[in-house]
Amino acid sequence: ASNPAYKRGRRLQLLQMLVLPFIPILALIVQTGITLNDIIIYRQEVSDIETQVTIATDLGKVVTQMQLERSEVAFFIFTNGSQLRSGLQHRFSQTNQSLNNMITWPPVQIPESEGRAVLLDNKSTFLDRLNKFRSNISSEESSMTEVLHWYTSVNAALLDHLTNQIKETDNSGVWRYLVSFKNLLRSIENIGIAMVYGINYFARGKLYNSSYIHYVRHEALGNDLLNSSLNFVPSLRLLYKDLTRRMKDYGDIKRRKEAIIQNHSRNKSDTDAEVYFDSMASYVDELRTLQQELRVKIRNYVNSNLLEASHKEAYGIAILVLVLVVSPIIIILVHNAVATIQ
Repeated sequence: ASNPAYKRGRRLQLLQMLVLPFIPILALIVQTGITLNDIIIYRQEVSDIETQVTIATDLGKVVTQMQLERSEVAFFIFTNGSQLRSGLQHRFSQTNQSLNNMITWPPVQIPESEGRAVLLDNKSTFLDRLNKFRSNISSEESSMTEVLHWYTSVNAALLDHLTNQIKETDNSGVWRYLVSFKNLLRSIENIGIAMVYGINYFARGKLYNSSYIHYVRHEALGNDLLNSSLNFVPSLRLLYKDLTRRMKDYGDIKRRKEAIIQNHSRNKSDTDAEVYFDSMASYVDELRTLQQELRVKIRNYVNSNLLEASHKEAYGIAILVLVLVVSPIIIILVHNAVATIQ
């Protein structure tokens, strides 16, 4: 409605011609900025998942060494010291090495007698407590309940911290791998506890009362968590079937488990206990290969997501820079064209 014959009208017309083309440009800048912000947030979430997996890997290695140490200490006690104490020192050193390789140590509470809990907030405190417990291990004086309580309490505290550290997320498909990873860790833990009671059965000839109940419970939990882990990542099921076919004594393992479930009285045999210990240790080692394969799958998935997010971020930045560079040029050209027309 302005009259271009007057100076005020020409200025108003120029302003209109400059503002109208700038509206879609501004909308494009805002849209690109919002998209870029979402990409950056997604990239940070994927990076956080990678950090969680790294922490879980270090913590999982310590839990693994504690599980192995528990089994060998239990075997040492149940066989009345037939396993030389010098062999335990090698196992202790491997656990210490895994502890030393940890970058950070989570503050964990270890339950002790009379319902009290001790906070172990650094590696040195935990290692001192662990060495004190090790020095008191004896085939004559140590009991299975005492050994199992210590190692199981430590592993339970570490696994609780680990499962709280890894957060399931619906923003990417990695949550299935994380849940499977946690379930597999807990499955190995329960199978390891059941293995301790199994050693007790063959070394002592029978499981009594609570020991038998604990064996059945942890064996069932271990199998249930294993099946859950395989269901979340179906590709692991094929690997599990392959390892069961590859293990020569897998059938013997199943028969020994059935014998423990039946819990018939039998003659004490350190040899049978050692054979059971070796076969179960091999089986658990194979499960840990699944755990390692799952780590690789998680890392590959996270890396691919990080790469995709980086590409999207680069494209978003390029578009935003292009728009910001072209926008003033368009405004200048429009200004010159309107001035020329006027």
